[in-house]
Amino acid sequence: MAISNLDDLFAEQLKDLHNSEDQIQNAYDRWGSQARSSDLKDMFEKHRRQSQGRKSDIEGICEDLGISPSGHKCQGTEGLIAEGDEFLGESTDGAARDAGLIANAQRVEHYGIAGYGCAATYARQLGHDQAARTLTEALQDAEALDERMTGLAERVLNPEAAEAEA
Repeated sequence: MAISNLDDLFAEQLKDLHNSEDQIQNAYDRWGSQARSSDLKDMFEKHRRQSQGRKSDIEGICEDLGISPSGHKCQGTEGLIAEGDEFLGESTDGAARDAGLIANAQRVEHYGIAGYGCAATYARQLGHDQAARTLTEALQDAEALDERMTGLAERVLNPEAAEAEA
């Protein structure tokens, strides 16, 4: 697809986000099953469900705008998830693994924060007010998850991982 204007760029961002959410659902299911911390397992499961909702929201926006959300592979998310999967293969079970899972998930979330922020901005600029609100809500969800992961890492998992080294 040739991108020659903001409408094209917005459509490309929606497709990218749609595929990203699909990949995240699968990755967070795998990563959650590898987590030791029940809080982290719950966080992955909650976000996996939120991701399903976001994907549906994107499909609704695309339907309203006459855009097909499929046919695009988000290579950025794919690469970040591959790094997380590689980490799992190199880590042993324990607090350090959980801390590393959070680090990898936060990379994915930060990528999503950038994507949703741009898409919401494009929607506002193009006068797609409902889409802008929906995308801003997704952005806020991603930011809130990032903050929860930081809190769990700082309060519990990083100190436990540090003690395991001592």
